[in-house]
Amino acid sequence: MLKNNLDNATRQQKVEAVAEAMIRLEASGNATAENIKTLTGIKQTDLDNVADDARALAFTRQNGKPRVSVPAGMAA
Repeated sequence: MLKNNLDNATRQQKVEAVAEAMIRLEASGNATAENIKTLTGIKQTDLDNVADDARALAFTRQNGKPRVSVPAGMAA
């Protein structure tokens, strides 16, 4: 699993990392705080500080991208 050390990252870098994790995890339905922390390596306090901005950024990046459900038999 991708693991980054965000201890020395700027706030904007943390926002972008969390937003990307939210987008990736949303596709699998596993966008929980624990999964975001595992994927990014961010601490809970940092996640609390950037979550709202990251959520807004993730929404903006996803806007315009259609979400489609395809039955597993048709996906391949």
